[in-house]
Amino acid sequence: MKTEQPASEIQKKFDFSPPRPRPFLTNLPARIDTYEEGVAGFFRWRTGLEYYATIDQVLDFVINTRRMKVVDLLTDTGTLALRLAGRKAFPGRVYSFDDNVTLLERARQRARHMNLERSIEFRSSENAVIPVADGFCELAISFFDFHRHPAKQFLTEAVRILAPEGHLILAEMLEPKSAKNIWKTALRNFELRWLKKNPAESQAVYYDKEEIIRMLFESGFRQVIIQELKRSSSPHEGVFSLIAATK
Repeated sequence: MKTEQPASEIQKKFDFSPPRPRPFLTNLPARIDTYEEGVAGFFRWRTGLEYYATIDQVLDFVINTRRMKVVDLLTDTGTLALRLAGRKAFPGRVYSFDDNVTLLERARQRARHMNLERSIEFRSSENAVIPVADGFCELAISFFDFHRHPAKQFLTEAVRILAPEGHLILAEMLEPKSAKNIWKTALRNFELRWLKKNPAESQAVYYDKEEIIRMLFESGFRQVIIQELKRSSSPHEGVFSLIAATK
């Protein structure tokens, strides 16, 4: 004969304690999910460089400028902003912007987990306009994002938010305009659009060194320094570079 269990016994099978936050990996801010792994993998495929090591190279340069009020122009994975805010050599504050509310909330959660809330602030932005006052920051960073935007609009906005003597740091591919490289670019864009299913990146616009220097000066910057972050194996090969422009 089947006997009924007391309600108290049935209740013991369920956990009525408050839900605990989903734990993050202990090696933050390294990879935490498939999205970030995908971003890092695409970066490696496109540039031939390791994602996290390259970010750290750019941040070394940022810290050496001794600028205290920094704008990260694209939160995305949050890695760049979090790694900068977590550096002991950086006593300033980072303001990081994105139009993707999911990525912003994830970045905020990571900042709380890493006890960096006093050093970093994640904010929403739309239509490539950074919602801050003119001359707001001393340094602005764009990591592998400039190629997705209309160049003139992007640089005009960067000049607006920078204080006098402020720096714009672009970490971006520079592509020579040789006939061979133009053919390679067309083939790569076909692969991005139809094989990798990434139509946004297939429409990216990359510039050569002379073009980027000209555009920066025309936008109002008075000094430009370019440092290649990878040795080119051919004059036809694009090179991921650090471009520093002073207002």
